[in-house]
Amino acid sequence: MNVAQLQRLRQTATQPSDRGPDLPDLEEATDGPSFGETLENAINSVDQAQETADENISAFVAGEKKNLHEVMISMNQAKIHFELMNEVRNRGLETYRELMRMQV
Repeated sequence: MNVAQLQRLRQTATQPSDRGPDLPDLEEATDGPSFGETLENAINSVDQAQETADENISAFVAGEKKNLHEVMISMNQAKIHFELMNEVRNRGLETYRELMRMQV
């Protein structure tokens, strides 16, 4: 999208329309984190869960941690985080492939 298209979109968003509800203001649409930031935060969360599980396993094997339940819980949390991330990736790829098959 070039600058002229963005300016035209902004003008139509500020002008009343007889065709239906007004378009949202572009400034309102950019409030909050971007898609890239959200994705980065989710990946960092999965990575942190994996690191925590690895640390707990190492501590248990070294004898520093005695509670096996905590180790197993952290391992399952890391597994669930990873499976969720993998499923979101699969759905995103599936959606992308479907969009590429659409005829314009």
